[in-house]
Amino acid sequence: MSDEQLVYGVPAPKIVEALRAAGVAEDDVVAVLGRAIARSSGPGLTATVSPPFVFQTPVPQTAPQCELHFEPTFTHPDFIDGVTVVQAGETPTEIGFNHRFHAIEDDLGGIAEALRTVSNCIKELRLELFGVVQELQVKITAIDRRIDPIKDKTETKESKEKEKDSKEGKESKEKEGKDNKESKEKDSKEGKEKDRGKDGQKEFVDLAGTFPPSAAEPLSEGDERTFISLEDRPDVGRDALSEEDS
Repeated sequence: MSDEQLVYGVPAPKIVEALRAAGVAEDDVVAVLGRAIARSSGPGLTATVSPPFVFQTPVPQTAPQCELHFEPTFTHPDFIDGVTVVQAGETPTEIGFNHRFHAIEDDLGGIAEALRTVSNCIKELRLELFGVVQELQVKITAIDRRIDPIKDKTETKESKEKEKDSKEGKESKEKEGKDNKESKEKDSKEGKEKDRGKDGQKEFVDLAGTFPPSAAEPLSEGDERTFISLEDRPDVGRDALSEEDS
């Protein structure tokens, strides 16, 4: 019986080899394998789970101090020319301009306070957002440092495959070009030999005259001979022999 540690039915060495082949750092391989062994061993062992990422900068969902409660208090009734009494002080029938202007001042003060509250809340929210962004930058940098080796390994593999494909394509083109060149040279050589044969035949005809009709006819079996008879010779040769015989 094998003594290998099984993780969910899979031997632990195979999991280690797969993680290393994927480019996972050695510390992470140990952490992942340890957690997997703890979880697969049943409820008897408590698995060590990494805590979730928590922002150190607190950003509350609500801010009661940022709530606005401004309500305008001044309302101005329309004056009527020649009818409405205009006065500074307050009377039972008229509040007067002093009261009206103070009411306007109170409303303006409330508006100013509301603007200060909004401004302070935006400033506080900006500081919290800045802290969150800084934490994200640190976390993303740490993740990138863990991913970069895997990314570099993958890019190197892809680069080698592309280089191999490019080399094979170049060799294939060179081979095709060489075959085409040899084929063209062969065709050119055969054409030259064919033309040379035609030129030689033409020169022979020019020197010896036209072939006799009987020379072009195929010989039947039994009529083969190894020399040219007097009848097969050109007219020039026949005339020369006739002169010698005479």
